[in-house]
Amino acid sequence: MNKKIGFTCAYTPVPLIEAAGFSPYRVFPDTKAPDQAGHLLHDNLCPHVKKVLDRALADDLPELEGMVFINSCDTMRRLADAWKQARPDDKIILIDLPSGTDILSLDFLSKEYERLSTTLFKWNNETSSPEIISGRIKEKISLWNIVADLVKKTEEKMSQDFFPGYASGLQQIINTAATESTDHALAMAQNKLEPEQPAKPGLSPVFVFGNLLFDPKVYDLFEDWNMHVTGTDFCTSSRFVTHVDTGLDDNIFRSLAISYLKQTPCARTMDTAMPGSIAQRIVERAKKSNAKGVIGFTLKFCDPYLARVPMIRQALQKESIPFLMLEGDCTTGSMGQQQTRIEAFTEMLEV
Repeated sequence: MNKKIGFTCAYTPVPLIEAAGFSPYRVFPDTKAPDQAGHLLHDNLCPHVKKVLDRALADDLPELEGMVFINSCDTMRRLADAWKQARPDDKIILIDLPSGTDILSLDFLSKEYERLSTTLFKWNNETSSPEIISGRIKEKISLWNIVADLVKKTEEKMSQDFFPGYASGLQQIINTAATESTDHALAMAQNKLEPEQPAKPGLSPVFVFGNLLFDPKVYDLFEDWNMHVTGTDFCTSSRFVTHVDTGLDDNIFRSLAISYLKQTPCARTMDTAMPGSIAQRIVERAKKSNAKGVIGFTLKFCDPYLARVPMIRQALQKESIPFLMLEGDCTTGSMGQQQTRIEAFTEMLEV
């Protein structure tokens, strides 16, 4: 079994990790470890970061060869700093992520991805030529793209009909790509492309978006609460499995940078030419997925998302699309506390 490289952000290209001979391991904030992050970071911080740090402090992790951190926000940057104290023997690389999507941003990110690749190959004592490295990256990207295409087809099926257990099955595939390997995710995707149960009518079609919603059991809860998830926009859902177009540039790292920056971005990325594009994108995604309503799930203290909620609400109101905004702390328990509001919202959509 390959050694694992830990990471925490959807802007980390899994094909680069696998091309260097490692397996990916996304460190989800899923732990029963005691709350110790406050010893190193302020308590009023993103619960995602705090729970990931709790895992590090409690040694609630598999053996890792190294950690990749993306400087996506100040809190994630602070996590990289705290990790050095929590696990001083770990190899760490911090990749800077531009907040824009212009040409300079693309150039910068392509160089950061090249630096990441060089570092990963060094960590595995690889000394292959640039041509061989590029070929291995393209090979892994090809496999990754097959998974991305299957995930997209699965979401398209979700938008058309309600298949019990289909949304949670899709999340299991995505989690496998994040924590095991692209090969395993591909095998799962090929087996689960066709729904195991026939379509059923009656549940309220809802588009959901936010920071991260990674637990497959949550999607089963949604079904129990009369909700048919027709589409998602989370860094832990289909957005994570970014299709990479290797034909965008002769330089494979620039092709990666373009594919990742031009994908559906998270709230921390700003299109300076269209500052309100995140709101319009959610409206378009909701309509395309045939949703009758939209629910946002954000983490406490996540300023980028909270700052954009007013424009999202306004855009949805303009299109007469009902909207429910919820806040949580990455736990299934906090989601359970929202049950009454979710059920009331979905019942309203039936009227």
